[in-house]
Amino acid sequence: MVRGTVYALAAAPVGIIAWMVLWNMGWMASIVAFVAAALAARLYVLGTGGPISRRGAWVVAAITLGTVLLSFWGGMLLDAAKYLGGGSPLAMLVDPGTWDFLMFNVTTNRELIDAYVGDFLLALLFSALGCFFTLRKLFAQTKGS
Repeated sequence: MVRGTVYALAAAPVGIIAWMVLWNMGWMASIVAFVAAALAARLYVLGTGGPISRRGAWVVAAITLGTVLLSFWGGMLLDAAKYLGGGSPLAMLVDPGTWDFLMFNVTTNRELIDAYVGDFLLALLFSALGCFFTLRKLFAQTKGS
C-alpha cells in the first residue's frame, strides 16, 4: 500500500500544473480533478502491482482532494504573482516574502476572502463533478474486498 501511495502521489503535481495553466487562462475545469483521480488510480495500481483495494480507493480520493486544494492555492499564488508585478510563480514558491504576503492577506483581508469564496465553491463543485464517476467506479470495484 505504501508503494502504491507513493506512486499515486505523482499525480498531484500533474493536476496542480494543469489547474494553474487553466487558472491563468481564467478557467476552472472539472477535467483537472478527473485527470488527477484517474492518474492517481492508475499509478496506485502500478505501484501495488494488483487490483485496487478499498484502502487504495480512499488513498486515491484523498490524493484527488489534496490535489484540488493545492491547485486552488496555486491559483492564488498565480494571482499574487500578477499582483506583485508578474514575477515567476516558481521563484515565488521559495520566497518567504510571498508566503508572508499570502498568509497575511488570507488571515486579515476580508475582501480577498470574499472574492475567493465563490471561486473556491465553484472549484469544489467542478472538481466533484470531474472526479465523481472515476471515484465511484473505484469504490464499486472494491466491493467485497
